[in-house]
Amino acid sequence: MDRPLGAARRYASALLSAVSDATAAASLSSELDRLAAVVSTPGARLLLDDPRATVPSRVAALTSAAGGTITPRVTALLTMLARRRHLIDVPAIADAVREALDLRNGITAARVSSALDLGEGERTSIEAHAQTIAGGAVRVAYTVDESLIGGVTLRVGDRLVDGSVKGRLARMREQILSAAG
Repeated sequence: MDRPLGAARRYASALLSAVSDATAAASLSSELDRLAAVVSTPGARLLLDDPRATVPSRVAALTSAAGGTITPRVTALLTMLARRRHLIDVPAIADAVREALDLRNGITAARVSSALDLGEGERTSIEAHAQTIAGGAVRVAYTVDESLIGGVTLRVGDRLVDGSVKGRLARMREQILSAAG
């Protein structure tokens, strides 16, 4: 699994080194996000890795399904990935580009997991707490994890704030076991 992540970061670095300004970088990231959404759809891999399809036809199908304009630079990346049968790496490359842009712009990634969907007020409060922890701007990604039973977990960089019922139960269990000795 390290190879695709490392390769994705190298591709992202190469793409961003050729981009001159923040607007072009944001456009590049948007293109990759659209392509990643297509690649991530169920059944896409069967079509994109079909050995009977030519490289240009695979790239054309992917860019057509993504809609909008795809720059020649991204098309060249897709062509190279299609030749190597690595189009499945597009979502990882899109993530790596987003991470690099966040780093470049001083934005810290934060992840929130909750047992249920959160309301707007709860999200605002959590985002403010995440900004305090990060000491600056954050980009928050939300997921629902029913195994948490209740509450939320917040990860900002390397720091984890666990306010979930599952986490509290685990901590209580550890306390009981350590007291029982």
